[in-house]
Amino acid sequence: MTTILTNLITVLGLFIGSFLNVVIYRLPRRASLSMPPSHCTSCGRRLAWYENIPVLSWVALCGRCRTCKSRISLRYPVIELLTGLLFLTTALRFVPDLANAPTLADAVARGSVLIAALWFVAASIALAMIDLDTLTLPNRIIYPSAIVIGGLYLIATVSSMIGVASAGAGSAWNSALTALLGALIVGVLYLAIAFISPRGMGLGDVKYAALIGLALGWHGWPYIVLGLLLPFLIGGIVAAILLVTGRVRRKTGIPFGPAMALGAVVALEWGGSPASAYLPIWGPA
Repeated sequence: MTTILTNLITVLGLFIGSFLNVVIYRLPRRASLSMPPSHCTSCGRRLAWYENIPVLSWVALCGRCRTCKSRISLRYPVIELLTGLLFLTTALRFVPDLANAPTLADAVARGSVLIAALWFVAASIALAMIDLDTLTLPNRIIYPSAIVIGGLYLIATVSSMIGVASAGAGSAWNSALTALLGALIVGVLYLAIAFISPRGMGLGDVKYAALIGLALGWHGWPYIVLGLLLPFLIGGIVAAILLVTGRVRRKTGIPFGPAMALGAVVALEWGGSPASAYLPIWGPA
């Protein structure tokens, strides 16, 4: 059961990655995500179904359009593979807990948390890539993600209360409260930074930070702490490398969304163990 579900989620991740390519390309251009159907951006020819198979189609076509022979960006299979791999790690992290659910209500609760994690991972990939391209973090991804993840956490909380055999109702309420506090605290901290240094951080970063606090908060304070610290560590290292190599200047705008996404996903996937090392410093237990 665990292996089958993990494999299905991994394959789903590959196809979600294919859809994310559409989102990353079209959403900043305010184009429809469904119309026109997938097509070559050079010659406009509509792609056949067998040209839309994640990764495999790109390899089979040697990275070129079948009609006009124009190059198909390597980004497409990379994002598909990245999404598949992150869905795999998310499944490895959450599926065993789902498989061991003692009651149906617990299974619904744990399944909701799994879906919320997968949604957050997918949204973070899209936000990171769009920020790299446009230096923006679209509300059209952040707001719906907050609603979906918040709704899934509400389902998890209610399901835990319904499960008579479950002893996790109180824990679920604590998780829900921590998620709300995480969204508030992380969002306010980023807002303060944006107020102090408006050129270094925008409101898009603030909104995404609140979403990160919400998504990680369900899993506990260690995850929030890591999700708060890692982006600044990653962003600082990347900025230093770019400055030293001359790729950017001191006044050049560097998108912070990718660092936020990477830090948040690392915290979500692996925050349970290394996060404990930070607790004596930052206080929460």
